[in-house]
Amino acid sequence: MKKRFAVLCGTMLLAGALTACGGDTAETTAAATTAAETTAAAETEAVAETEVAAEITEPAEDVAMQYISIEDAKGDVGADGYTFFDVRKAADYEAGHIPGAVSADMDAAKEGDFQAGVATMQAATDGLDDNLVIICYSGKKYAQATTNVLSAIGYDMSKVYTLEGGMTAWSETYPDDVETGAASEAEAAIEITEPAEDVAMQYISIEDAKGDVGADGYTFFDVRKAADYEAGHIPGAVSADMDAAKEGDFQAGVATMQAATDGLDDNLVIICYSGKKYAQATTNVLSAIGYDMSKVYTLEGGMTAWSEAYPDDVEAAE
Repeated sequence: MKKRFAVLCGTMLLAGALTACGGDTAETTAAATTAAETTAAAETEAVAETEVAAEITEPAEDVAMQYISIEDAKGDVGADGYTFFDVRKAADYEAGHIPGAVSADMDAAKEGDFQAGVATMQAATDGLDDNLVIICYSGKKYAQATTNVLSAIGYDMSKVYTLEGGMTAWSETYPDDVETGAASEAEAAIEITEPAEDVAMQYISIEDAKGDVGADGYTFFDVRKAADYEAGHIPGAVSADMDAAKEGDFQAGVATMQAATDGLDDNLVIICYSGKKYAQATTNVLSAIGYDMSKVYTLEGGMTAWSEAYPDDVEAAE
């Protein structure tokens, strides 16, 4: 009888142990599955956020501006919750501007380069939730271009004002309240100067780059015109239109790359048309803004070579 009881107890203990082990395995599997799903979701979200810049489109019509008088604006200079953006050419800002105003040169946007304007305003408004007072020459073209961009990037437009009459009206009304030069450390972007000579590029072959697509620690920047990126690009590549920089507007390039590399420490693979002019302009800018150039590569042969070697690994923007 005692023997039968011992066997029975042993059987029950073994069954319990197996059940417990089975439970641990199921819980472990479920946890692993949940973790994998969470990681995948996070990666998908990160890719989506990275691609936002490429999806920002220009409004079909000019966005309505709301004005602030120079008298009212005078009372807001230096006040908490207000940032004054001088969107005129940087040289004109330096010649004379409202004290404390921040330079955000929107000349490229005013001339029709909407993506350059997006890059400038994204960098200027990063982490900002202030009321913005836009200062241009007369309160018209430059301010309108800026208003359109701010609307497109999703800034709270109830907080965006254009200075009535622009810097012209301010200078006539408050001639003693005009200062020259850089106003503060916030103007560091203006002080970034173009290298005297082209910075040497280091190349990566399309075969090596193929293995790095989607890999941790690598970001692919397509620096061609945004329209060409949308027509066809390497899967996962981020659009960072450097046409303005390639055409000689170094500050527009600085704004674009500062926004694109904000918080980034990845190896960068620069994709242009053939691995030459656009890539060189981008390399010069990245060097000037202090990016670690040991991590900057130009795709050898550019998008042309990639399309020939991997025609099935090209995607178009949706």
